[in-house]
Amino acid sequence: MKKYLFILIFVILLIPKQVLAIVSPTDRFYVNDYANILSSETEDYIFNYSRELDSKTGSQIVVVTVPNLDGDSLEEYATSLFRHFQIGDEESDNGLLILLALEERSVRIEVGYGLEGILPDGKTGRIQDEYMIPFLKDNDYDSGILNGYKAFYQEVAKYYGIDAPTIEKEEEKTDSIDISAFVISLIIFIILIFIFTRRGKNRGMYIYPSFGGGFSSHSSGGLSGGGSFHGGGGSSGGGGSSRHF
Repeated sequence: MKKYLFILIFVILLIPKQVLAIVSPTDRFYVNDYANILSSETEDYIFNYSRELDSKTGSQIVVVTVPNLDGDSLEEYATSLFRHFQIGDEESDNGLLILLALEERSVRIEVGYGLEGILPDGKTGRIQDEYMIPFLKDNDYDSGILNGYKAFYQEVAKYYGIDAPTIEKEEEKTDSIDISAFVISLIIFIILIFIFTRRGKNRGMYIYPSFGGGFSSHSSGGLSGGGSFHGGGGSSGGGGSSRHF
C-alpha cells in the first residue's frame, strides 16, 4: 500500500504545473466564464451560436475567461487550454479559442491550422484591436468578449457559407461625427469666401479664393474616415495573436 502511495505522489510531482493550473470545460463547453465577468445573456448567445456552428460545420468557437494565468505565459496557457479542450474537428483542426485573463488584463486568440487561412495572425490582431480592446480598456468585459466573438463568428460563418449575425464596426459609429465636422468646415469656408469677396468689392476689386486646395482637402478628410458537449479533438498550432488592455 505504501509502495503505491509513493508512486502516486511521485507521478503527481512530475505533472507539469500548467496541466494542473488550466481549467476544464464546463457542461456548456463553448462558454466557460471562470472569471465571472459575462452576463447570462452573453453566455447564452455564445453557447447557442457556437452549438449551431458546430452542428453545421464541425468548427468550434470556445470562449474561456480565467481570474489569472497562475504564473504561466498567455501563449503557453492558451495552447495547453486549446489541446485540453480539444477544440475543433480532429481532422480539420478548425477550432478557435478566445481566452481572457482578468488579472493580467490580457486576451489571446488561438486558431487551429484549419482556420489559419482565413484568420492569419495579423487579421486576428486587427479584429481584437477594432472590436474588443476599446471595450476591455473601459473594463466593459462583457461587451468586449461578445463583440469580438461576433466578429470571429462572422469570419468562420462566411468561410463555411452559413448565416451570421451582423455587427456594427467602430468606424461606423464615428461617421456621423466626421460628416458633421465636414459640414461645419464647409459652412465656415463659405462664410470666409463671402467675407473676402465683400472686402474686395469695397476696395474696388474682387478677390476669388483658390478652390483647388482648401476645399478638396476638407472633402477628402471628412468623408474618407468614414446536454453535454465536448471538443472534437483539434490540436491548435495554427497561430493567433495576443493583446494587453
